[in-house]
Amino acid sequence: MMEQKEAISAVRIVLAAYTASFRVPAFVGHQLTLTVPPICTVFGLISAAAGRWIMPDEIGWLAYRCTYESKATDLEAIFTVERPRPAESARFVTRNVIQREFLSMPNLTLYLPPEWERVFRQPRYTLLLGRTQDVAAVMSITLTDLNPVSAGTVSGVLLPFELIALNNVSAWLQRLPIAFTDEPQRRPTRMHLFGIVDAHHPTELSNGNGWLVQDAQDKTILVLYRKEWMLHGERTVSEVR
Repeated sequence: MMEQKEAISAVRIVLAAYTASFRVPAFVGHQLTLTVPPICTVFGLISAAAGRWIMPDEIGWLAYRCTYESKATDLEAIFTVERPRPAESARFVTRNVIQREFLSMPNLTLYLPPEWERVFRQPRYTLLLGRTQDVAAVMSITLTDLNPVSAGTVSGVLLPFELIALNNVSAWLQRLPIAFTDEPQRRPTRMHLFGIVDAHHPTELSNGNGWLVQDAQDKTILVLYRKEWMLHGERTVSEVR
């Protein structure tokens, strides 16, 4: 695997909210939250800002990091409705109260190719860090460079499983979608096994294997997801410019 040596021009977009919730798949009765959003949530944010559905084939690469102050649990009422036939009105069926975990005072720092700066200057739709109540605001937009690095300390990121295995590090494993189709019955474009590295529990990677970049300004180390990998799981460097 060749490692991209040239610096990558990027726009750094910082989003903040009072709360965030990224539901752990397969948990229903007690909804736990991931501490780092899946890549599909980032595509949802980009789509909301652009005002149209954005798929992985439109973005050469992306990187991000999520931090938060603390976790808490709330009680949430879930109302179930049903509509026997399309022409009929929906009717109330039942009401359940569940425990829902959420993050308080989250910050999501998103890195994209510079041409995506414009859509976050004037977002078309509301930006959310999870559910409709997790409304986010754009706090800053800054141009920067991302420099490839071979090792370093990471936190608040998703590590592809192959990077976890290569470095023999601990992480919370979850199989997560890369993106979803825009059909009424949405389907994941691809699933991948990730390790979640919590912002409060940094981990040291001794072998970045071409995945890692560092913000030239604040020195944050990130995982860079390239287009070909997001689409097909293939590792190339030709998409990064």
